[in-house]
Amino acid sequence: APFGCVFLTVGMLYWLAMVGVVVEASAAVVINEIHYQPEDDLATEFIEIYNSGATPVDLGGWRFADAVAFTFPQQALAPGAYIVVAANPAALLAEFGVAALGPWAGKLSNDGERIVLLDELGAEVDRVDYGASFPWPTAAGGGGQSMELINPSLDNDLGGSWRSAVPPGALPKRFLL
Repeated sequence: APFGCVFLTVGMLYWLAMVGVVVEASAAVVINEIHYQPEDDLATEFIEIYNSGATPVDLGGWRFADAVAFTFPQQALAPGAYIVVAANPAALLAEFGVAALGPWAGKLSNDGERIVLLDELGAEVDRVDYGASFPWPTAAGGGGQSMELINPSLDNDLGGSWRSAVPPGALPKRFLL
């Protein structure tokens, strides 16, 4: 073979195509909502992830690192779907009516920290280094509110990409759509 030329077998091309699909699918999963300082201090802490892609993503073996420790069981995250992981899933269900995976080991810092989502091979899928003061949503710091990503296409490592979330039941019924 001439210098600089690479010959690929059909098997190698198939493998590269499969890796490309996995990378593309995992790149569509983002950390979408964080409840780091609930009124009850710890029980209803949660992290929500969202699949903004067009294909399902197998979360089996994925994990959160740095802030809290949790490994996802074998489970698919459908396109456009959300999944919540909580410090105490039973408390989250009782308080907000939201089913969640968990529990996790550790606690989210009330002062801000880095949350990292890793795939089953340990590659970083997403990361948020959130803060508790401006430009991060300040209402999420102890008032019972979480913070949510304004749009999944925004850089979720920037405070301006987030807003305080309205807790369920906080708006009068006439305002609900």
